[in-house]
Amino acid sequence: MYNKTTNEVILYGIDNISEKLDGIIHSLNLEKQCFEIKLIMSEAIANAFIHGNNKDKDKPIIVEFKLENDFINISVKDTGKENLTLKTNKEIDEDDILSEGGRGLFIISAYTDEAEFKDGCLIMKKSLK
Repeated sequence: MYNKTTNEVILYGIDNISEKLDGIIHSLNLEKQCFEIKLIMSEAIANAFIHGNNKDKDKPIIVEFKLENDFINISVKDTGKENLTLKTNKEIDEDDILSEGGRGLFIISAYTDEAEFKDGCLIMKKSLK
């Protein structure tokens, strides 16, 4: 069981994102779940940067994460003006499996217990068991 801990990080762009996420995961002592947490956070941040902030490095991406019982709750909010909805495909076409884009939300939904998009914010919940 984990203690309740809430943290916030504000990012500008996605440069050095891997190292920043490693630091977050280490600070939460979640190295055991590192791969999945890093994967969903990096996909969510990339989506916020590309689709929400239109690749503008001057616009912040606000990442909040909270440990509560056996879950981590993560929210990633962009500062773009678009009001996107969360739409994921249940499957990825074999022709698109190696494409560079189009799989972020699919990956997020595959590795989280819950994911919803509300008011420019992607909210995710992942079990730590």
